[in-house]
Amino acid sequence: MIRLVPRRAARRDTAEPQAGAWPVARLRPPATLRRGAAAVLVAWLVVGAAVAGGWLAGSDATLVIMGFDPDRARLISALLIGAAGTAAATLVADAFLAAALAGAIGAAAVYAGTFWRETADALVATGTNGSFDAGGWLLTLVALVCSALGAGWAAATLARPVRRRLGAALMAVRDAVRERRLGPRRLARPAATVLVVALVAVTVPTIGALLDYAPDSLMLHGGPAQVGLSDGGAPTDLGGLLPSPDASPGPSASSGPTASPDGSPSPSSTPGPRGGAPVSLPLGGPRPWLAWRPSGPGSLVQLALPGPWTGGGSAALTVYLPPGYGTGTRRYPVIYEAPTPYSLWDGATNAKVTLDTLIDQGTIPASIVVFIDSFGGPYPDSECADSADGRQWMDRYVGETVPAYLDAHFRTIAEPAARAIMGMSQGGYCAAILAIHHPSVFGSEISFSGYFQAGIVGGASAVPFGGQQALLAADSPSVAISRLTAGVRRGLDFILVADAAQSFYGPETASFAALLGQLGVPHIVVPAALPHGWSQVRQETPIALQLLARREYALGVFG
Repeated sequence: MIRLVPRRAARRDTAEPQAGAWPVARLRPPATLRRGAAAVLVAWLVVGAAVAGGWLAGSDATLVIMGFDPDRARLISALLIGAAGTAAATLVADAFLAAALAGAIGAAAVYAGTFWRETADALVATGTNGSFDAGGWLLTLVALVCSALGAGWAAATLARPVRRRLGAALMAVRDAVRERRLGPRRLARPAATVLVVALVAVTVPTIGALLDYAPDSLMLHGGPAQVGLSDGGAPTDLGGLLPSPDASPGPSASSGPTASPDGSPSPSSTPGPRGGAPVSLPLGGPRPWLAWRPSGPGSLVQLALPGPWTGGGSAALTVYLPPGYGTGTRRYPVIYEAPTPYSLWDGATNAKVTLDTLIDQGTIPASIVVFIDSFGGPYPDSECADSADGRQWMDRYVGETVPAYLDAHFRTIAEPAARAIMGMSQGGYCAAILAIHHPSVFGSEISFSGYFQAGIVGGASAVPFGGQQALLAADSPSVAISRLTAGVRRGLDFILVADAAQSFYGPETASFAALLGQLGVPHIVVPAALPHGWSQVRQETPIALQLLARREYALGVFG
């Protein structure tokens, strides 16, 4: 029986390649290799996008704020980014091993710089820092490699069934369309799969935001600012933090009546000791800015200055310009924040809406606010210091370079009385030491749950100082403040926000406040109803800015 073979098929099966012809078909890579290459490409694209798009820096910053030192924060971020790359690669190309390996390599690339620096430091360690242990180094390397591979394997394992479900859903929809049978029974399972995927896509970033900031951060974002010390929560034990009424170290430390938005006096108080009477805070006094109070929203300007570190790169600045800045010639007081990026402040505290609301209500004067980001240099945990090895000079950058740039390019009131520096946690330490190091630049500072001894919060916080005791002492506000002359000390003002009942931050603030009182430095302690964290900053920012405005008025900033 003769079997008929199509001409094209017969030619492919029987024809021999001509001499010198390129065997194209034989060089075509197999499907497994193509899927593997696609998986590697997708994984590395995701990792690169996470680094270039700022997700890595944002993750590091969030983890540091949550209490991790920068090196551990970078390790966690690297593993998360590698896992995300693996998951994306597995969804796009069903190549389990290639996706897992590509994600692990991406995680290793992200963490490589930190590991190399840690290795270099260990190699030269001496004395109390210990000495290099080759066996321990090798064990660390093996553990890190296994962690990266484990994260990749877990991500690929979780993503693979999702891919199959999605594929089955798409096939079911395709078959239903082809067969023109689009009834609810045929489309129920595909629709449920798509719904689950959509829910995951929406809720995972949302959960991330709740963990980054506070569980109610999205509930309040975009709402009006809450002006006041407390939302009626449990009162805080002041523990003697507030200065006594007869010990008035300066304009911002004396008690007085508050003023309503029209300037008339009205009482204001914050919770006193548990079960005790409220304690008045000095929020009163005229508000001359009511005469030129603007309305409407402010605006944001994103800037990049040369980074204050070796190796090049830029440092990000976000400048909040108050309502009305675009018209007229009025000059404005400036509040500087360091070293946390604006993205975290706004996501956690609703910073722009809070400033817009307080200015629009006339509660505070229209002001420029500058958010200084310290990420990008060799020491993510910068402590706003000029590092001992000369590789990073955050102190000069925040205390000299940035204010000079703002004065040259924006309509600022270029005098110490009209400049303040603030921050939270590490930023609270930064605000104190920068005000002390640069009293001719900053006249006031606001510390939210700060600490006042350099290097006290862990090994990473001492790294910029090279572990040198002399540098740690020079950069400790509790030591450096005593080195200023009495006249210079009287020209500064400290607004310290802390929960007195919280361990570490409460005693740190109480001790520093007592020292300021002994030295005659103007200061006031705001007894926070909430402990260290973004919720505290969000709740206490309005009262801290009112105290700052009162100080600026007393110094004649508004004429």
